[in-house]
Amino acid sequence: MSATEPNAFLKISRSFSEIKRELFGAYFENWCDIKYSALKAAADKTVCLVDMQAGQEQSIEEKPGNEVYSYSYLYKTIAKKPTPVQSYIYDKDKVGLEQASELLLELAQEQELTHQPVALQNAENKAQLAEELSTGKPALVFMDPFQNAYAQQVLWQSVMKWRSDLFMLLRPDNITKALATKKVSQPLTDLLGDNLEGIGTYCRKEKNKYKCQRYILDKFIRSLQQKGNLTLLYKVNLPDTEQPEHYIIFASPDMLAYKTFKEILLPYATYARDGVPVFRANDFRQLQTTLFEKRPVYTIANLTDRLMAQADVYKYKSIDKIYTMDNGNTNYSRDNYMVAFEHLRNEGKVTFLNASTMQTIRKPTPTSVVKFL
Repeated sequence: MSATEPNAFLKISRSFSEIKRELFGAYFENWCDIKYSALKAAADKTVCLVDMQAGQEQSIEEKPGNEVYSYSYLYKTIAKKPTPVQSYIYDKDKVGLEQASELLLELAQEQELTHQPVALQNAENKAQLAEELSTGKPALVFMDPFQNAYAQQVLWQSVMKWRSDLFMLLRPDNITKALATKKVSQPLTDLLGDNLEGIGTYCRKEKNKYKCQRYILDKFIRSLQQKGNLTLLYKVNLPDTEQPEHYIIFASPDMLAYKTFKEILLPYATYARDGVPVFRANDFRQLQTTLFEKRPVYTIANLTDRLMAQADVYKYKSIDKIYTMDNGNTNYSRDNYMVAFEHLRNEGKVTFLNASTMQTIRKPTPTSVVKFL
């Protein structure tokens, strides 16, 4: 098992806005630090936060006023960071957007922020967003990309033009409504390209909603990866239930942004017997419907084979460097690489060197250099 201390937050049912506060709030703070480090030498250090779900998101079960806590957390984060953040907010509900805009303006004034939030409620402000992000400014976009036409447009722009980091919290029903239909929007058609083929036919024949969602998400994620993004899918499911209440997809062209997101999610993951994380909130009993059990893709045994196949690329690099280079679009964690290399050492296939002296050592650390034999 991983040494990561588990977090029980998602062991019970959580609403959309609760998940947003818990996970997006934590990631946003780390993301600001990453981008500040990258922009130290830049004349303009402004980064952008685009919140496409800024309205009042509470369900009936939630207590009124919870959105205030959410926004207070985000804007306190913005206030204490050295890099200025320009925030853009949107919600498909006009009343919710107006209320959010008023609230955020008050919070921005309280925190004495450099930039006031801009509500994407008209064509002029939407054009401002497009113009600013077209300059290459780093942006983190929080969205349900299948919610409505404008969200799909921003998704297309984020991937195809702006190269933004995407934190997508998806409601399952929106997935099939947007893509398992005879007329798919132009932004989604352009983004998925050939991956769109077969979705409608499959979903008309397949009566299981979960299987349809997974089929669509596999094609959607493949499209994001083909556009140069690293992706990670997380399923927010209840104990003993396979069907997720929500999906989280993170996509980024930046390995550091991606790796940081994965490491934030590790405490919320479940784990296979060999310690490889499974990115879902809870375990469930899987029914065996075929003669042969489906083998997991990500295992320590498969990782050792993967590393040996890349020995020429990874020779004389540190374990941490190899982890950074290799973990993209996989479930593997830094701990998994440590275990895999110890297996290879026990098999006589690698030795470890001290990074400073290049002397052979017995007990590796993440900074240890790997010598393939």
